[in-house]
Amino acid sequence: MDINIRNEIEKDYREVEELTREAFWNLYVPGANEHFIVHNLRESKSFIKELDFVAIHEDKIVGNIIYTLSYIEDESNKKHEVITFGPVSILPEFQNRGIGRKLIEHSINKAKDLSYKAIIIYGYPDYYSKYGGSVQESL
Repeated sequence: MDINIRNEIEKDYREVEELTREAFWNLYVPGANEHFIVHNLRESKSFIKELDFVAIHEDKIVGNIIYTLSYIEDESNKKHEVITFGPVSILPEFQNRGIGRKLIEHSINKAKDLSYKAIIIYGYPDYYSKYGGSVQESL
């Protein structure tokens, strides 16, 4: 399947929110709220525009990944900047075709280029375990 990945632009916002709602509809709870999360994250000062990507198939947006700045705090209360991704949204009819993997791998490479050192995943742990590693691995 031919997939192109590019940064999301403002004119994509509504389409991405709609595909996010469809991707998560009735998955974990009745209805979905992930599209609202995406909407609000874009307004946050922690939003990383350079790591907000859409997957395109035949001129249609079929997937999205979004990142924000975050931190972890160690035992001595020192804060370490990291980044968090999620949700990763793929239209239902395009799920299980490797699009999410392409978005994740593409964005991880871009995060490395931007000198980020670690990523925290916001999502379902059992799903992401298939990518190898653990939440303790760093870039």
